[in-house]
Amino acid sequence: MERILLGAITSQMKHVIGKSQHGFTKGKLCLTNLIAFYVKVTCLDDVGRAVDIVCLDFSKAFDMVPHSPLLQKLMGYGLHKWSMWWMGDWLTGHTQRVVVNSSFSNWQPVTSGVPQGSILGPMLFNIFISDLDDGIRGTLMKFANDTKLSGEADTLEGGATPQKDLDRLEEWANKNLMKFNKDKCKVLHLGKHNPGVQHRLGSTWLERSSVERDLGVLVDSKLSMSEKHDAAAKKSQQDAGLHQQGHHQQR
Repeated sequence: MERILLGAITSQMKHVIGKSQHGFTKGKLCLTNLIAFYVKVTCLDDVGRAVDIVCLDFSKAFDMVPHSPLLQKLMGYGLHKWSMWWMGDWLTGHTQRVVVNSSFSNWQPVTSGVPQGSILGPMLFNIFISDLDDGIRGTLMKFANDTKLSGEADTLEGGATPQKDLDRLEEWANKNLMKFNKDKCKVLHLGKHNPGVQHRLGSTWLERSSVERDLGVLVDSKLSMSEKHDAAAKKSQQDAGLHQQGHHQQR
């Protein structure tokens, strides 16, 4: 049933997803995302322009998508009413509780999150964040929830353009009940004459970085790129070693 709905909704929502989204999108891959983004960045760098790249991280992205605003967006984008009713029934009416050892919390209604591991979940997430680009002056590129922003920063005044885009993204997050994990949002300053303007999301100043991993590729402030599998494997092992003491039961 999900697969049938996926085909129907995809045909109706083709105009919504946008060119900046490369995740869970037919004909697009990590490679197309990297090429589309860094071709623009390197073209600016080749002519001596200073560029700032901001690597953004959503906090628990797929779990945080609020059901009510998601359904409102689907309605606003013109999803067929029968598909809307089915989607509403599919997303809502669930409860969950936390189990720690033999202790149980009370059941609570589930009001957010697209079901991970489902067929429809990734597409719904792509639709929900499709308007993230609205009003952005720089270049914004997405691979599902992995998002990056670039903007010119030749002068201290020019650095205001990336900051205006970050202000716009913070407004979007607040309006859509989403959160950025600001401790993981990092800034790369590119170009010999880059003034190194510090950027912020909301009231949080973002940390500068000399190298960041972007879709499995390490990118540094000199635009040197490499697939350092050892570093990536070590990071994956560290992530896998973080055990949660509790888990959720859902019905």
